[in-house]
Amino acid sequence: MPYTHFFSALSANILGWISGGGYVSLFVLTFLEGIPLVGMAIPGHLAIIIAGFLARIEVLSLPIVLIVSVLGAVLGDFIGFTIGKKYGLTFIDRFRPYFFITDAHIAKARALLSKHTGKSMIIGRFTPATRALMPFIVGTTDIHVSRFWFFNVIGGVSWAIISVMAGYFLGSAYHLASRYFGRIVLIAIPAICIIIWGYRFVNMRFHIFKRYELFTLTLNVLSLFALAMTIETLVERSFKLGFDVWVNLFMDKINHAWPFIVTCADYLSRFGGLWPALLSIYFGVHLLVQNKWRSGTILLLSFGLNTFLTGEMKAFFMSPRPLNALQLIANSPSFPSGHSSTAAAFFVVIIYLLAPKIHSWVKRELMIVLCVLTVILIGLSRLVLNVHWASDVIGGWALGIFVATSTILFVRYVGALVIKKEYK
Repeated sequence: MPYTHFFSALSANILGWISGGGYVSLFVLTFLEGIPLVGMAIPGHLAIIIAGFLARIEVLSLPIVLIVSVLGAVLGDFIGFTIGKKYGLTFIDRFRPYFFITDAHIAKARALLSKHTGKSMIIGRFTPATRALMPFIVGTTDIHVSRFWFFNVIGGVSWAIISVMAGYFLGSAYHLASRYFGRIVLIAIPAICIIIWGYRFVNMRFHIFKRYELFTLTLNVLSLFALAMTIETLVERSFKLGFDVWVNLFMDKINHAWPFIVTCADYLSRFGGLWPALLSIYFGVHLLVQNKWRSGTILLLSFGLNTFLTGEMKAFFMSPRPLNALQLIANSPSFPSGHSSTAAAFFVVIIYLLAPKIHSWVKRELMIVLCVLTVILIGLSRLVLNVHWASDVIGGWALGIFVATSTILFVRYVGALVIKKEYK
């Protein structure tokens, strides 16, 4: 299959791509973080930590990472200083409503600056709320450029070394832990940390997420970890030699003892394979027509992305189905379960969109329970029919939940940036 060749080429060359473009990306991110307005949305600090991690696992060169980080940080801060020197605070006042810069951000930077200019420049670089603003604020004062450069170099060098080495030591821990937990799971753990950090980064600067969306974040990271665990067991084949086979044989016994369960599973499987997809498209388009573009976008984007990733993962892993399947599945790989992932993605979005609007807690909890129960039953129907292994269904649930929650958080963020109003 062409997908298989594509992913084989991707797997073989991805480290080369990271190595080739990593230094440029690192410089751009650290440089832009020193620019006022733009720097508020740039995760330069995270990029340096990741670069240190990649240096430890020998994807990037540690000396080059240190040099690039220092150059990007120092030059970016100089540009921010120059803009502050030339335009003053009117530059920020003109554009800050579009970049979620509040009076508190400026006040915090000025409070640091009032104590001691040199110390403030160094301390401000290590403070997320003031890192992008401090060079600009310093530029609005009467500090001489030579004095700025002195503290700029000290702050840039110390910040880069500490941040890079933090990532480097994480890489050392990764080498040790990978012997016991597997590399796929350990790749997922830094990704989970990045997701949590990104949520905190966005919410701290822009204050756009509501309290109940913390639950969405929790589901997101848990589903990613579950997906990584499932893939790890799939690669090692340990799951299929144990739990997968046990569940398959258990369902085989049930099918022979109670044939009516097979009939129910068949109907439920047909529902789970078609209706969540059709309803996602129908309600997504309907919401867009009703000018509720954020809700419509979440439905359509989660459905499309989930369908794409499910197909790509099937083509990549090419996992065989059980030989005792009760349905004929022509040339379709087993992992992950498309029924399970589609149902999970659809009903997670439905819960997110409808639950806050149902004021009666009894009706709200009943709706949530019914949605969760439907997702579970659709997945179980695939096991009853023996067309999937248990790991396929678990992986499908995890993938669908991860895609849905990622889409929700992404559209929530983009919607706040574009509209700058309360999310409904």
